[in-house]
Amino acid sequence: MSIPKRDVIKIGKANKGDIQRIRKIDNFGEEILSNCSPLDKLDPKYKLKKGEKNYYEKFILGKNKWCYIAESEGKLLGYILFNIEKREPYWKIKKVGYLDLIVIDKKERGKGISKLLFKKAYEIFKEKKLEYAKLSVQTDNDFAHKIWKKFGFKDFRVDMYRQLRKL
Repeated sequence: MSIPKRDVIKIGKANKGDIQRIRKIDNFGEEILSNCSPLDKLDPKYKLKKGEKNYYEKFILGKNKWCYIAESEGKLLGYILFNIEKREPYWKIKKVGYLDLIVIDKKERGKGISKLLFKKAYEIFKEKKLEYAKLSVQTDNDFAHKIWKKFGFKDFRVDMYRQLRKL
């Protein structure tokens, strides 16, 4: 009886050639943004201006911004976008690592991929001598909230909004 070989998951820096593959598994828009506040809804009519980088390119090509992918046998399993956020000069902590987005292909969830991607962001934040990392989670995204708490993140703020025309 042979033992099935375990898939090896590789974490690597994304390049522009990965954007199409990233878009194929990017379910963030349909899963989260469809149920979010009006402040976070994307404008479907928005078109990139000539020479403007798209969302992913900003992380792939930007300074102090990163996009890492997880793949196994050439198949994209997930990705993480993160950057260094410069804070206003009046804050004691001047720079903080910001985890912008993590997406795991629906069929690949529950395999520890988000943990591997987070570890990569953590390593880079430590290399950059950052003391803290932060992120935002939609209040109704219980799944993500649970994962981030498992990784040691704590709640510290709730953003609130109100539509002004309805008083």
